Amino acid sequence: MMERPMSRFTKDTNSIMGLTLSQIGLFLATGILLTAVFFLVFSSDWQRTAELRSFASSFSQLVEDIDSSFFEKTTRFQFPSKNYAYTVKLSTGYIVISAKGFWDADLFVAERFLIQPWLRSSHQNWTTGEDLHEYLNITCGHCGKKDDSIPTINFTQLYQEQNTTISLFALYPLEILIREPVFLEKVSIFYDGEKKHDFLLVYQLI
Repeated sequence: MMERPMSRFTKDTNSIMGLTLSQIGLFLATGILLTAVFFLVFSSDWQRTAELRSFASSFSQLVEDIDSSFFEKTTRFQFPSKNYAYTVKLSTGYIVISAKGFWDADLFVAERFLIQPWLRSSHQNWTTGEDLHEYLNITCGHCGKKDDSIPTINFTQLYQEQNTTISLFALYPLEILIREPVFLEKVSIFYDGEKKHDFLLVYQLI
C-alpha cells in the first residue's frame, strides 16, 4: 500500500524535532559544564588571591605594631607553606605577593606600609640590631647605646645610609625566602648625648 505524502512529512518533522531537541540538550549540557568550570576557576583564583592578601595584610600590620612599640623589640614572622608556589617581595614602601592561578593567570596583591622599614640583606656589612651597634663601635668608636652615644656627624652618615638603601630597594625589591622566617626588629640609636632615633629593621638570617 502506497504511503501518503502527509505521513512521510509527519515522520520527517518528528525526526527533525528529535534532532533539534538532542542538539538543544547537548548545548545545555555544554553550557552547564562550561559554567561549572568557569565557577571552579574563578572560585579557586579568588580564594588564592584572598589568601595572598591575608598574608600581606598580616605582615604589614606587624610592621606597624613593631614600629609603634615603646621599647626595642624583635619579632619573627613566618609566611605559611601552601600547596602552591608564591613569591614575596619587599620594598621600603610595599609588600607584594604574587602567585600563578588556573591556566597560568598572574595573581598578585600589594599592601602599602605606613612607615618605611630599613630592609637588610645578608650580604650587607651588618644585618641585626646588635650587628649595627658593633658596626658603629668599629666605624666611629661608639656603639650608639644610651650610655655610649655616637656623634651627630656619624648619625647623619647612618641616616644617609638608610636613605640610600630605601632608594635601592624601591628599584630592586628584596625577595623573601618564604621557607625562612623574617625578623622585624626595632632598634634605638642614641646620638649627641641623649638624643634617640628608632630604626625598624627587616631581615632574614640566611
